[in-house]
Amino acid sequence: MDLNQRLERAADESEIKKVLSNWAYARDNGDWDVLSNCYHDDATMNISWISGPASEFIEQSKGMLAKIKPDAFNKHHVGDSRVIVNGNRASSEVHIELISRMRNDVFEFDCLTWARFLDLFEKREDGVWRIFQRTMVYEKDRLDAVNPDQVPDGYFDAMNLDQYPPECRFLCYRLGLRGYAPEPNIIPVKSEAEKQLRADAIKWRDG
Repeated sequence: MDLNQRLERAADESEIKKVLSNWAYARDNGDWDVLSNCYHDDATMNISWISGPASEFIEQSKGMLAKIKPDAFNKHHVGDSRVIVNGNRASSEVHIELISRMRNDVFEFDCLTWARFLDLFEKREDGVWRIFQRTMVYEKDRLDAVNPDQVPDGYFDAMNLDQYPPECRFLCYRLGLRGYAPEPNIIPVKSEAEKQLRADAIKWRDG
């Protein structure tokens, strides 16, 4: 690879990483034009509460953000990423921490979810890198009381969490409190579904 090729590759990787950070900023702050520009028109989104067109994810996100309580918040913290470019196609993997403040009928909790986005990117006629497919792989999560001394002993044991994947059970519990049912095709880390997702990504990128 000569110098010009390396510079082009570096530029592609930088543009893709910018999309990764723009996505988190736009989703958390309700900048829907920026969020829409992260996706191709035919892009798909596959996460805990939706699996379908990215356009539908954006529309439902608008409603979610509009209904969020004043004392609650959500933040997607973007970590390290790995981007592999092949011509006008690329795959990326980026670490995500979803930090949420929530309240049930009585208590306040902080929910922390560790996950990774596995993305397929494509640069089309306009020369702009955008997401074609975005899928979250869930690793683990936790739920902590904001004021632990107010929560009675055995409170967490009484939660009905067995119905949810262990890797994101508290996230699913939080979604349930807000009226959202978890998707049946949630992908846990180190699962056969994750292996297949990775294999399909390589085939699409390099095919």
